[in-house]
Amino acid sequence: MKMAPGKGKLKIEIKKIEKQKARMVTFSKRRQGLFKKAQEYANITGSQIAILVFSPAGNPYVHGSPSFDAVIDKFLSVNGGASSSGQVGVRHNEADVCRGFLMVLEDKIKRCWSAEDLSAVKAELEKVRVKVLQRLKHIEEDEFVTSLLNC
Repeated sequence: MKMAPGKGKLKIEIKKIEKQKARMVTFSKRRQGLFKKAQEYANITGSQIAILVFSPAGNPYVHGSPSFDAVIDKFLSVNGGASSSGQVGVRHNEADVCRGFLMVLEDKIKRCWSAEDLSAVKAELEKVRVKVLQRLKHIEEDEFVTSLLNC
């Protein structure tokens, strides 16, 4: 590939795309590029990968090699947490996973440019809150059953 003399690669300014339609098109194209590069990385290194991306509209997109679920289950089992299939391991690592999600959400809050962006983060936080409450209820039920069995 030949470049025009004196031009080289032009750097583009990294900033939020204001037009929503253009932002969604860019998201879609770059997401596909990200997933393609991740798959290439997995192929040439023999590694397992999992990528989770939320669109500006809040829709989740996942990619994994061999599969997203398999990689996440392996991560959670190695780290002693609950797998997506519902198996329960060491609980302190579940807290580590939650802290990781909170760090991601904090980063998203820092990058919010509008009330719409904040609303999307608020919706994600609400989903996390519901999951935490469900998990707490499950843990309490497990502890109650264990205490009955140990009597």
